[in-house]
Amino acid sequence: MNIGAWGNMSLPVEFATPLGIVPWLVLAGVPVGIIALYFLKLRRRPVQVPSTLLWRRSIEDLHVNSLLQRLRRNLLLVLQLLAVSLAMLALAGPRVAGTTGQGQRFVLAIDNSASMRATDIAPSRLDRAKQEAKKIVRGMEADDLAMVIAFSDRAKVVTNYTGDRRQLLQRIDGIAPTDGPTSLREALQVAAGLANPSKQIGEGSVASAVATPKLKIYTDGGFPDVEGFSLGNLEPEVIVIGPPPPPQAPAPAGDNAKSATDAKAKVPSDNVAILALQSRRDDERPDTYQVFGRVHNYRAEEVDTEARLDRHDPASPRGGGRLIDAIALKLAPQSDQTFKFDLPDTGMSELELRLTVADALPLDNHASLVVGDPRKAQVLVVTKGDRYLEDTLKTPTAVERADVTVVSPEGAKSQGVVRDIESGRYDLVIYDGVRPEAPPEANALYFGVLPPGPAYAKPKTIEQPVILDWDVAHPLLQFVRDLPTVAILKATTVDPPPGSSVLIEGDKGPLAFVAPREGFSDTVVGFALMEGDKFNTNWYRNISFPLFLLNSIQVLGNARESAGDEVHRPGQPVILRAEAKDTITVTAPDGKTRVLRRTPQGTFVDNGTDAVGLYHARWDPDGRLAFAVNLFDARESDLAPRGLVPEGVPESQADAYKIKIGYNPVAGSRHTRPVRQEWWWRLTLVALVVVLIEWYIYNKRVYI
Repeated sequence: MNIGAWGNMSLPVEFATPLGIVPWLVLAGVPVGIIALYFLKLRRRPVQVPSTLLWRRSIEDLHVNSLLQRLRRNLLLVLQLLAVSLAMLALAGPRVAGTTGQGQRFVLAIDNSASMRATDIAPSRLDRAKQEAKKIVRGMEADDLAMVIAFSDRAKVVTNYTGDRRQLLQRIDGIAPTDGPTSLREALQVAAGLANPSKQIGEGSVASAVATPKLKIYTDGGFPDVEGFSLGNLEPEVIVIGPPPPPQAPAPAGDNAKSATDAKAKVPSDNVAILALQSRRDDERPDTYQVFGRVHNYRAEEVDTEARLDRHDPASPRGGGRLIDAIALKLAPQSDQTFKFDLPDTGMSELELRLTVADALPLDNHASLVVGDPRKAQVLVVTKGDRYLEDTLKTPTAVERADVTVVSPEGAKSQGVVRDIESGRYDLVIYDGVRPEAPPEANALYFGVLPPGPAYAKPKTIEQPVILDWDVAHPLLQFVRDLPTVAILKATTVDPPPGSSVLIEGDKGPLAFVAPREGFSDTVVGFALMEGDKFNTNWYRNISFPLFLLNSIQVLGNARESAGDEVHRPGQPVILRAEAKDTITVTAPDGKTRVLRRTPQGTFVDNGTDAVGLYHARWDPDGRLAFAVNLFDARESDLAPRGLVPEGVPESQADAYKIKIGYNPVAGSRHTRPVRQEWWWRLTLVALVVVLIEWYIYNKRVYI
């Protein structure tokens, strides 16, 4: 018989007695019988004595005493009743919420990504996750150990294995929210690597007995399934933080996965988010910038809000913005709406877009943008003299996007050019039929030759290849559509190195591909434009040839019409190209500064862009550069929790709603499920000790 909790009180004690009602009624009479025995009169034999002086104690024992006095003064009666009460309580089967076994180990993984800032669970999802994790810590026993991991797009070990509950509680309280997306894979890798330490690690200690680690993940499920990962001996439990999903009708048989996906997409949440914000120059009005973006309504009802565009003064980054335009938006339930602002070109401007709606996640109600900060690509062309290539790079559009320097193969070997190539002065180096001895400290584009290195040691020459297909989705081939009309006399092909992307596929192998190289990219076009003074291809006649070169300048040369072309997200490194000599100083949105040093590639890499907002780079004498970091993550902005199985879904379809880790669907729960401790054996031991004390006192004839 499981008596359960005491009424509706949230006490951490349960009773699971093996006895029924009748045995309990019999046991209830035992203490009553013990008390009754103390009131039975003794049959005494009358004896005549000459004096009562020595019998005073016996005479006092015959006096009639009150009930309360007798119970209060008889130690044996109290001990006997205590022993019986403890035995009865042990038979009730008490269990207390906590841990069980010796040396139990816990791995507490707490999600502190952007969506955990949501306030639909008071005070916030992250605070609720920390409260649930602290329940495990408070229920730990002396030999139990726990470690804490905080994860967003990166995992961080907050504390290694330790049994110090005060320290664990303090470290959990110290976990702060981030603006980054969610990735569970890294947290699982860290947990699996540290779950079974064989020796003391850092401030932690080793369990006294081997136990299967219990992995408890506190999250709202805003991440993709972790495929191809083995948990090993970790026992996972996902505690989903967020409102429960609404009850749903069961999906038709045979359509489980599709039904779960559709149902998830229809689950509303209290959020309206900016998912995109960019700028570009108006082609018809060159003196005008267009700022356009997209807003999504995740609610189940229509939303009326206003998009307000503010301009910030670059000279005072911490100051407030000035309103320059506003647009009224009416968003249908769970739908997108785009918007556009037209702004005059007034030089570099730092803009911030704000939504006036109040929702559970204010983080994605604002986004930043920098416009009017164009950058030209620095391009070096090494050629034997191809006027068609040179003329294409001198067109007005190319001149607007790049500063082009043309040198001969002999000029490329001069000390000054070699120094500039090795120092990273150029963004893009184009080798037209000329193979360098060493790769440049820049992105490279090769026509008719292969890059230096062992990966290209086995080329083969093919005659009159035919173009079969090309990757229209790649940025280098954007708007390129007429390649089937391109004729090629001779080409060189090779198996692309690992990690390469094939751009143009021929009937005898790849004709163009992009290969990674230590932070740079090598784009190889396997056929030359000219063979001496003769044409090797008619590509220069097609419109796709200048388009390909312009795409190369923009993609490989890092050219941009304005800073608004770039999209930076929290946690991702930002590569800055500045004319500073050695260092630049970057100021984050919170006002903190850090110094960046030039890399061997001639760039500055900022790995501290964890917060959304505007960043400012400064260098001597008067150099400055601004860039924006925005969330722009539909998965983080969709606050509908994932991992909970809605009510009404049959067991056969429940796996489609669960979070999949490796090959195991893990069902989420809304609260931590603590392990129950059995206390009956402790009570039985105390009762035995009381009986031994009562036996000792009785045999010593000690009375009060």
